[in-house]
Amino acid sequence: MSKHKQKLKAKQSVESKSKGFFEKADKFFDKHGNIFFWISLFFTLLFSFLLFNFRVSEAGDDSAYILRAYDLLKEFKFPSFQGPLYPMVLSVFIWIFGLNITLLKSLSLISIIFQLYFFYKAFKGRVSGFLLIYVMIIISFNAYVLYYSSQTYSEAFYLFLQAFFFFYFFKEFVSKEKDFGIKEAWGRYLILAMFLLFLGLTRSIGYGAFIAVILFFLVTLRWKSALFTTGAFALEFGLFSTIKNIIFQIKAPQFSSQLDTLMRVDPFNVSKGKEDFGGFIERFLENSNLYFSKHIYKFLGFRPEILEPKTILTLIIYVLFIIAIYYAFKKNKFLLFTGIYLVVLIGITFIIVQTLWDQDRLILVYLPLILLFLFSGLYYLGKQKSYKIIQFLLPVLFIIMFFTNLNVLTKKVQANDEYLMQSLAGNEFYGMTPDWINYIKMSQWAAKNISEDILIACRKPSISFIYAKRKFYGIYRIETEDPDELLNALKEKNVKYVIMGSLRKYPKQKTEYTINTVQRYLYYIQKKYPQKIKHIQTIGADEKAYLFEIIY
Repeated sequence: MSKHKQKLKAKQSVESKSKGFFEKADKFFDKHGNIFFWISLFFTLLFSFLLFNFRVSEAGDDSAYILRAYDLLKEFKFPSFQGPLYPMVLSVFIWIFGLNITLLKSLSLISIIFQLYFFYKAFKGRVSGFLLIYVMIIISFNAYVLYYSSQTYSEAFYLFLQAFFFFYFFKEFVSKEKDFGIKEAWGRYLILAMFLLFLGLTRSIGYGAFIAVILFFLVTLRWKSALFTTGAFALEFGLFSTIKNIIFQIKAPQFSSQLDTLMRVDPFNVSKGKEDFGGFIERFLENSNLYFSKHIYKFLGFRPEILEPKTILTLIIYVLFIIAIYYAFKKNKFLLFTGIYLVVLIGITFIIVQTLWDQDRLILVYLPLILLFLFSGLYYLGKQKSYKIIQFLLPVLFIIMFFTNLNVLTKKVQANDEYLMQSLAGNEFYGMTPDWINYIKMSQWAAKNISEDILIACRKPSISFIYAKRKFYGIYRIETEDPDELLNALKEKNVKYVIMGSLRKYPKQKTEYTINTVQRYLYYIQKKYPQKIKHIQTIGADEKAYLFEIIY
């Protein structure tokens, strides 16, 4: 061997030894990334099946999406509440296959698979391969994400659209730093605007993606791109609104009713008035504490499901965000956009959502991006000589996090095992509490024994619709205690029967407290007109469901 080759080999050996763990890990996972993608895909499918839930949830939002899709198909009624795009997609499958709940739920599994694919394609070669594969594996083993692979909530569909949007935006705009003119790239701007519109039409908060894109263009001094994206989005939003108004005769935007509710101090009590500036600041701080210290740590198995927020844990998340955004701005434009996107959409969520909602799904759709972004901050910090120890500590943290995540998943799979077997055997009521069994049976009894031209009122009309296969009228809140006004409201809707369930206020345990909206509604009427409330039927020995006839 020549002296030159010996020196070159020795130099390469020294360089190899001097490389840190991150560089070696990146090289390995960049080379074998596709193998790990298929591994994560396999476990996503496996655990999605083991966690599969054939029922609609007790909250009713998932069944409400199906109901709105059905109304669009049968009554040509525009699904204006909670974002119309997802019910529109569901309506196509209802038109082809009918009300097949299992098939509709399987669409969410398909969405989860596609989000995994586009998330991988969007970030592959653009961020640390080590971090990307780790986040994908974590998501593939995450019980909270996989829960939505068998639910007809919009979360899985939004995750897919979000990943697809990132893939397109990175490929066509972030990778190419040129500030495109309208003549050479008008098609790109129209497609980008379409993605932004689709995100907003799926979840109203998705319109924040437009703000994130414009901010990114402004931060990177791409003025033309900001201007033309704004124009394309305004054009498509205006075109969609015009077509909607002409076809469906609807002039109010999809989020008008939602916005009115969100602006209230109490969404269920109009008398408390609208929130002021100080109230929104308080919301932001409280929601930060709720979602960061409770749900983010819960998603990773570090905290139990029933817990109180801890400010110190929230501060840790904020510190990691600051570190990540600093390094993203300096070193990685793909992570820079990711950070801007998260700040905008999560920030808007924390400001506008009342703290009493406290629903983990509001932030779960950002979990893959949050993990990748926060870990990237530590990744770049660990490359600094002063913080080399992070290259040892971060892999240790990852190992711990994997097993805490796996522990949660294992428990949920075990808890779902008997239910899955019973459901596959055709036992639709297995695992339900008596309050829900009685409520559903009463909905089915009423649907069978009352003429379809007569409307039946209840507290959970979308759930009644799923199980009874007919429309119900929903009593969600009580706007007045005046019995005459309450009676007239029912009469105007042609409601002649009312189902009153004993639905638990706290679903996991039976207490004296129930969801008593219907009970109070009937009480105010009966107090003045006892003869107008006639008992028809009772189902159940405990936590009973009742059917009453309204005598006008």
